[in-house]
Amino acid sequence: MGLGVLLADLFMNLLRALRNLILGRLPAPSYVVVEVRGPLPERRPRLPSLVRWLRRPPLSLEELREQLDRVASHPRIRGIVLVFRDLSAGWASLESLRRALVRFRGRGKRVCAYLPTATLAEYYVASAADRILAPEGAELWLVGLRREVAFLRAALDRLGILPQFHHTGEYKTALHPLLHEHMPPEQREATTTILLDVLEHICRAIAESRGLAPERVREAIERGLLSAQEAHARNLIDAVAFEDELPLRLEPGHRVRIEPWGRVHRRLPKPYRWRILDRWTVGVVEVTGALVLGESQELPFPIPGIGRRLAGHETVSRALRQAERDRRVRAVVLHVDSPGGLVVASALLAREVRRLSQRKPVVVHMGNVAASGAYYVACGAQQLVAAAATLTGSIGVVGGKLVVEEFLQRHGVQVEVVASPATAALPSPYVPYADQDWALLVGWMRQSYERFKAHVAACRGKSMEEVEAVARGRVWTGIRAKSLGLVDAIGDFEDAVQRARQLARLPRGAPVRTLLPPPVPILPVSPAQGLHAVVRLLKEPVLWMAPAPLGNFY
Repeated sequence: MGLGVLLADLFMNLLRALRNLILGRLPAPSYVVVEVRGPLPERRPRLPSLVRWLRRPPLSLEELREQLDRVASHPRIRGIVLVFRDLSAGWASLESLRRALVRFRGRGKRVCAYLPTATLAEYYVASAADRILAPEGAELWLVGLRREVAFLRAALDRLGILPQFHHTGEYKTALHPLLHEHMPPEQREATTTILLDVLEHICRAIAESRGLAPERVREAIERGLLSAQEAHARNLIDAVAFEDELPLRLEPGHRVRIEPWGRVHRRLPKPYRWRILDRWTVGVVEVTGALVLGESQELPFPIPGIGRRLAGHETVSRALRQAERDRRVRAVVLHVDSPGGLVVASALLAREVRRLSQRKPVVVHMGNVAASGAYYVACGAQQLVAAAATLTGSIGVVGGKLVVEEFLQRHGVQVEVVASPATAALPSPYVPYADQDWALLVGWMRQSYERFKAHVAACRGKSMEEVEAVARGRVWTGIRAKSLGLVDAIGDFEDAVQRARQLARLPRGAPVRTLLPPPVPILPVSPAQGLHAVVRLLKEPVLWMAPAPLGNFY
């Protein structure tokens, strides 16, 4: 079998060599336009070609890295022109893209960014370029970060809906919008700290790339809206130029040829592949979306605080067990981008991670958020790698229910509940908790919280007192979590892969293979199916969920 694979590889690589030789003689542009758009998930979904044509998936960081690799491999292409189209990625994803651009420049290529308009997120990425250009009339909205949280308690009171929820830890704020009319001091403190941490990271990164003092960058952000001329005067861009002037302005004194990626990529050399050398690989398992029981799903609509994707424990467990059985998989990178979810789903997945890590090295890569139940799952790995802007921690528990008894009575609906024994009514939304029911729920949550802390203490080599000091539901940025010992390193997906290779004693170029990714359905999930999945999640009396507003910071 090995000989057959070798002969097939020889034949395919011979054809590829002839193709690359012919393409190498064709005219090549000096620069390739690379578009960055959308939410930038870490990995591309593995879909049939027809499905990809019917439903175009979002551009992934994996695909962008491949584009940069192919451009970097062409000796006559000098670099790329970076443009942005409706970029909506989280700060950790942007940080990962920025690292990829720095690596691209490290291979001797140039990066130029063209900004007819830009948000702070887009400028943060663009600041990694050699040159930044903007046309006259450009708008640079370098406003700072904000978090918008709507508090619903007053509205619920007017409607006659009673929120009965408990949370362990004063910083466990997932359900604060339902419990309070205004933001509690603890939530404001934690949110402000996160904003300041992320903003400090942004200012430092931009300042380092542009050769400015961080104070100068902060002054520009405090200014908010800048014209191209003002940005040029502050050394935030290198030249004011229209798009048609780019061929003359990218490299002063030279006219360069620029072509879009869609026109160029078929003419770029393709790398050779020797499958006979791919004997050992690093497997990738994704945990994206709220943690639920059953199979992973993608909802037809985003749910606030939950998103569109649900990570089912059966889907993810199947991938982890596949990695355990597959002798070719010598290490696993667990990519986690989840706010947590069901206690039982988190516990089951954490068990699978611990089992696998006893057999093979497991390195966690944290995306934009890996908090609460997702952190519970992640901390059983040998090493945890987070971005500086990753949101993690949130060691705590929330639980309870909304009681709609008064709301229904106001509208002429009287629901009679007959329960035997009385505790059968505990999950019912039609009756409030009795005193003994509330005591039972709070006690149950306390046990879950203590179990959470004990798990973290065992995995991270800490005492219960040390874990309590960083728990209480508090959310941390990756860079602060590193200083607290909650994660091991600051880096991106490529850094996590390299750490996995080192732990498994694999060569630096050992291949990476995604194992059984969470499915993206060919046909959209019906609203009824999606609603049922969300209701199943929200009906649980106890959740390991991070704060609902843990999405992107604007």
